[in-house]
Amino acid sequence: MTKKFLGLIAAGAAVALLAGCSGSAGGNESGSSKSGDAGFTTIVDGTLTVGLSPDFPPMEYLDGEKLIGSDVELITEVAKRLNLDVKFEQQKFDQLINSVRTDRVDLVISGMSDTVERQKTLDFIDYYSSTGRFYTTPDRAGDFAKPTDACGVPIAVSTKTDYYPALQEYSAKVCEAAGEPAVKIVGADSGAAARLQLDQGRADLAVQGAENLAYFEEQDPGKYQIVLDVLIAQPFAASVRKGNTALAEAVRGVLQEMYDDGTTEKILTKYGIEDGLRPPAINEVTE
Repeated sequence: MTKKFLGLIAAGAAVALLAGCSGSAGGNESGSSKSGDAGFTTIVDGTLTVGLSPDFPPMEYLDGEKLIGSDVELITEVAKRLNLDVKFEQQKFDQLINSVRTDRVDLVISGMSDTVERQKTLDFIDYYSSTGRFYTTPDRAGDFAKPTDACGVPIAVSTKTDYYPALQEYSAKVCEAAGEPAVKIVGADSGAAARLQLDQGRADLAVQGAENLAYFEEQDPGKYQIVLDVLIAQPFAASVRKGNTALAEAVRGVLQEMYDDGTTEKILTKYGIEDGLRPPAINEVTE
């Protein structure tokens, strides 16, 4: 990975930290099964049932039929330290919140941002500093030196992510408020689909998480280049049903142990995203 690319990602991670201040390997208060004497229950006794959408490398994705990624390894280690097995339920991203709210899974971990709106129905255990970044192809990078260079430009973004409303806000505040043309948002149903819009020339810029871009740089060095400043900085978090305090605190406690003993850093480094390392916290986002 190039030093310049790593530097841009590291700078974004620092902003995020400041902004934040199926297979098998206690749970919810309305669940039917106790998990030993840990003070929480899980929907299946002795098992932590985890929902995720395996289309978000390097955090959760499929290598053939094998589920891998940093989130997969982190939550597997959490379950182990809680003396639980782990069972993964693979779902579409937009189904995950309802699944944890209705006790179909104990916990969700899938590159999901902690937001004030989501805190109305979920409790979050923040564990990773993420930033949304503009990127383009190297031959176009020089065209985007200042914020208003993105105005009037077709920009691809997944409408299912927090980057979509953030880009709308960017257009209103940076472009339209300054008398510049609005961003031409090219909506897509996934980050991969947004990336394809850029690859095929239907967009001049795209927006994706810095951690994804680090993965793409490892897979295909020099294909993309990060430009402009951070669009949005919010922590990624595991989530449980609102009020499921016992499980939230148990997971946070184990993640703190893993942060302290270097396990989290080791896992993140394995996937090239250690710049997002941060201590865990519950419902840290307040605005």
